[in-house]
Amino acid sequence: MSESTRPSAISEAHPPVLEAEDLVMSYVIPTGERREVRAVRGVSLRVPAGKTVGVVGESGCGKSTLARMLVGLEPPTSGTVKVRGQVAESLPSRERHALLRRVQMVFQSPFTSLDPRMTVRQIIREPLDVAVPRRSRADRRARVDELMAAVGLADHLGDRHPVQLSGGQQQRVGLARALAADSEVIICDEPVSALDVSIQAQVINLLRDLQDELGIAYVFIAHNLGVVASISDYVAVMYLGRVVEYGSTDAIYDHPRHPYTKALLSSAPVPEPGVDLDETRIVLAGELPSPANVPTGCSFRTRCWKAQDVCAAVDPDLDSSDGSAHEVACHFPE
Repeated sequence: MSESTRPSAISEAHPPVLEAEDLVMSYVIPTGERREVRAVRGVSLRVPAGKTVGVVGESGCGKSTLARMLVGLEPPTSGTVKVRGQVAESLPSRERHALLRRVQMVFQSPFTSLDPRMTVRQIIREPLDVAVPRRSRADRRARVDELMAAVGLADHLGDRHPVQLSGGQQQRVGLARALAADSEVIICDEPVSALDVSIQAQVINLLRDLQDELGIAYVFIAHNLGVVASISDYVAVMYLGRVVEYGSTDAIYDHPRHPYTKALLSSAPVPEPGVDLDETRIVLAGELPSPANVPTGCSFRTRCWKAQDVCAAVDPDLDSSDGSAHEVACHFPE
């Protein structure tokens, strides 16, 4: 079967603002032998307006590469990204840039994603200078003040440089900059992993509040399963460049159907006295295969305790046996 996955089912009550269809990203390794690495292998996602789609998986599974394609920083090898049903590449330059401004990104490292030579106000105002240069200086300054207030940045921080801010404050600046473009979707690539736990909670609460107030949609990429559960409406589980399970957050966390999802969830800390982690944890055999040498058939089969001959021969499609929105790419799902 094809490596591609069809777009996940989402209620028509929440039409998608961002869609990815069969995205593939391939790289060629510059060695003596010409070797191709497929970092992303046929991923399809639908992000409903005002909702959050969480993306989880081990390091190296293609999460950040997917994020860069969704925001337009890297053109996919194949596949399409649609914003409000439109393919950006098919539009004239001006319309294409206007469409892509609706999708912005908050990066993992808040410090390295901010220009150290600019002040907070200059960083937040930059998208306004580019997108609406005819807007008066006073109007742009007023908009910057609104955005700083919206993300909880005190007015006196406006004249400081990123190095003079805490990690949480830096991430708030990055979020304000993303909002300055009047974005409808924000791609959050590990936005709290570099922050202390207490600051993580503040940023997550801020993201929720902004979503409730502005109707923003998020693609929230993280390896912390607890953080993803706290903010996401839907969750996509990635393994070696593919989505192997997709569904509502409750469905994924309460009733995981793919063996990899079960193993991933079992590795998360359980803050409950009396729970024996050794009895609940699933320890996977072997190492994560290289993206340059993906196993035939199901890519998870070399570490799966349920693997049979068909798993080596046929790569299962992401599908649902009962027609629900809970989809799994496995020959022997739970």
